Amino acid sequence: IACTLQVLLDFVLTFEITYKVAKGLDFHTFHGVEVEHVSTFADRFEMYAMQRLLGENAFVYAFPSTYLIPFLIEPVVTIWLPYKLGQIIVRSHPEIQGLEAEDYLKPVQMDMGRYADIVLNIVL
Repeated sequence: IACTLQVLLDFVLTFEITYKVAKGLDFHTFHGVEVEHVSTFADRFEMYAMQRLLGENAFVYAFPSTYLIPFLIEPVVTIWLPYKLGQIIVRSHPEIQGLEAEDYLKPVQMDMGRYADIVLNIVL
């Protein structure tokens, strides 16, 4: 819930900042109306200038920091690194043998948090 609220807050702030940028750059609608004279939220949101700026901001926000980097880093941090640390521990402690050694080398149990990340990416 906290992540979803944060994303919604980001969307609202991005819209407000984008509106101020469009107003400051003296953008106009297709019909020649200045951005500052567009009164309703729906009309502001549907303007090409706002759509272009919001789309650019969403892309910069989402890629690569949301869609690429976490998926490249996650296998290293959650699978490879714990396995290598378990190998180092088992190798450096001869008293660890049998099932105890296997416990150090087996993968960490996955949690359901990954599904929440995917849902959040879908929202973006």
